[in-house]
Amino acid sequence: MDKTDAKIIEMLSKGSDITATELSRELCYSIPAINKRIRTLKKDGIIKHFTIITDNKKIGKPILSFVLITLKSIEHTEPFFSYVEGDCDILECYAITGEYDCLLKICAASMEELDKKLAILKMRNGVAKSYTMLSLTTHKYAPTILP
Repeated sequence: MDKTDAKIIEMLSKGSDITATELSRELCYSIPAINKRIRTLKKDGIIKHFTIITDNKKIGKPILSFVLITLKSIEHTEPFFSYVEGDCDILECYAITGEYDCLLKICAASMEELDKKLAILKMRNGVAKSYTMLSLTTHKYAPTILP
């Protein structure tokens, strides 16, 4: 990956709807050259996929929480991750070090919905312990790590 690839990633991370024409103008490369570079970045796994970022409040899910999870035993790991994969309100899941096994980022329409979601998560999925934190505001969210 060279400086041009890094610039393409930077520009796409600011708005993935930017066209190859706009990229070619900005970077002084032909449109086919830009498209080839993007294909290569995708093929090499540097760009995993293009997506959108929604405003959780405007789509009716204003509650954002972070939940630390400790599983009862190693046997619960795969069923737990399968459950997490299937729940669209669990936005992110990380296996972590320390006292807890996982960190989840969960959105919900209300506190009651979050409470129900946490109850189901704990009862059905081998959760031994959890610790929930509510997000008050987001000061920075940068889903792309720029080179």
